[in-house]
Amino acid sequence: MGLDWNPIGRPKPGHEEDFERLFLLLVGGDATVDKDQLAKQWQKIQLSPFETIKAPRVGSDPRADAWARDRYQTIQHPTTSEAEFVRSMVGYYVAALAAPCDGIPVYSNGPLDYVELYSFRAQFLVDRQEILGHDLTLSLYKSCLAKDLAVLGGKIHDAATLFAHREKVSNIEHVRSPDGIAPDSSGATTHILFSAARWCEYWARHGHGMEAYW
Repeated sequence: MGLDWNPIGRPKPGHEEDFERLFLLLVGGDATVDKDQLAKQWQKIQLSPFETIKAPRVGSDPRADAWARDRYQTIQHPTTSEAEFVRSMVGYYVAALAAPCDGIPVYSNGPLDYVELYSFRAQFLVDRQEILGHDLTLSLYKSCLAKDLAVLGGKIHDAATLFAHREKVSNIEHVRSPDGIAPDSSGATTHILFSAARWCEYWARHGHGMEAYW
């Protein structure tokens, strides 16, 4: 399956210390703690990444309601009415309707439905270990809080800058779409690296850490 990054929730105001404490327990190797119970506590004191990207929500946004109705039309043999189907989806965030931002990356396996659209396909970074180096590549697999995600993004940005300068493709740093960039070229690699750095910076700046998922 390879490595994907998912942004984790951010702490609700006033719960920052408990959020960090529970996160460290959840990612730690202590087998004596009840991680299911801890996860429930942790979820209660966080705000979803969907809220950060302002994804419309079925039941509270007409655009999301229309999306749900359109989805109903794709069902070949529906067992409920359209109204019942839409009601069943109330509360669902539609990331596909969120405004473009660095937190919704071009490089994502979100369309495959096993991760969300805001997930970054970090396997593309793993495959470029010769650029990032051994230690930085290992750190790609470590779930982290926002402060450490900002550090990770900075290191990836530094590596991207050095590579882009060497390959004479520094102009790609601020290019958002890979359209027109030859696949498997130094330009494509540079675009991936800078996109990853911006993804890290976006989520860290908004108070979110990262879950390494593989």
